[in-house]
Amino acid sequence: MTVQIGIVLCIFLLFIALILSGKTKIHVAAMMIPVALEITGVLGFKDAWGGMLNSSIVMMAGMFVVGAAVGKTSIVSRLSRTLIKGESSDFRIMLGLAVPIILLSCVINATAIMTIMIPMITGICAEQKRPLSKFMFASACLAQLWAGFIPIGGNAGGYLAQNTIVENLGGVGTFTYFTNMIVKIPAVLFVTPVILWLTVKMAPDLGNIPAQAGSRESGAEGKGKKAASLTSKQEKLTAVIFTATILGIIACACLKMNTWYASSLGALALVITGIVSDREAIQAMGNPVIFITIGTMPLSTALKSTGADVLLADTFNSMTGNMSPLMTMVCMYIVCFILTQFVTNSAVNNAFKTLAALICVQNGYDARALMLTCQEASSNCYLTPMAAPAMTMGYEAGGYKMKDYLKMGILLCIVRFVTFLVYVPIVFPLK
Repeated sequence: MTVQIGIVLCIFLLFIALILSGKTKIHVAAMMIPVALEITGVLGFKDAWGGMLNSSIVMMAGMFVVGAAVGKTSIVSRLSRTLIKGESSDFRIMLGLAVPIILLSCVINATAIMTIMIPMITGICAEQKRPLSKFMFASACLAQLWAGFIPIGGNAGGYLAQNTIVENLGGVGTFTYFTNMIVKIPAVLFVTPVILWLTVKMAPDLGNIPAQAGSRESGAEGKGKKAASLTSKQEKLTAVIFTATILGIIACACLKMNTWYASSLGALALVITGIVSDREAIQAMGNPVIFITIGTMPLSTALKSTGADVLLADTFNSMTGNMSPLMTMVCMYIVCFILTQFVTNSAVNNAFKTLAALICVQNGYDARALMLTCQEASSNCYLTPMAAPAMTMGYEAGGYKMKDYLKMGILLCIVRFVTFLVYVPIVFPLK
């Protein structure tokens, strides 16, 4: 182990300790990561702070502005009445929220889904006089579970990239158009009912019922003043821009273009038309989710640049050398599952799927088995808000504490692991 690898692992462990202690806000702890990596010389300035120029950050910032505009209208209130009639139970409310989440999941990722859904959930909770904490976690889990399940959006060509990795390593690519959908079928079938019913039931009531648009605010800034309202024309224009932004994101995803184009143009249009002031836009873009994402991104870069990923690969090979194919898959699953709770799931999946392909090609295994194991394990990201951007957004919007996530997420993680254990090794055996 080199000094740099030791530094990276120490920073990683310190970050985990700060988060679990509950004494430091997640976004504050996350922003310490690029600072520490640059000061110690592990990464240069560009690599340490490259997250600021990441397209997903730009997309999220734009959508937070769009969401702020929608929050000023009565759109969500009218939509809530359409989806959820009258006073409804928590289950019926969650069922109503599941419809747009599942539809959006066909074409965009979980992060984009949550940026669209958060203002909608806020409006529905205000209308139904229910706390945000009852539905934000469940919505984030549902978005994370269903995103990419039906391969008609930007994920449609994912199997080609997986085959390319295997073939570049000297193996034979066996992924098909429906492979990634097939592997998620049992998880979708069994985890969805748990989210819709039991997770909502387990969610804490933190009393964070949002105020309806136009009602009197009680916060420090409100002090009895009415929230800024929009004219009828502005509301219609907001609805047009919001719809065009969503359709633009969907079109960009389908055409494999950057989704930040649509979100940035939508945000810019809202500021130019005066629907959102420049001050409101800046405030919306200061969401902690953005800082958490910026801060944690350099971890995966540091793991790769220092050779820590190779160290982990060698360690894994030495540990699983004499194990059965099933136990090899289980070990890979556990490693990815644990890491993904502290490093965003896409980073873990991207880091380990190449390792998985390498192990399979070297040992003559079916690469699908171990690569899909990494994918499923990194998707089992319900224990902590750091596990995925969508989960971070749910954490911030719902006002949760770390113990809330652990309590609600443990059952989902167990159910998803069991479905993997009894399904994937049979349908996609390692040997």
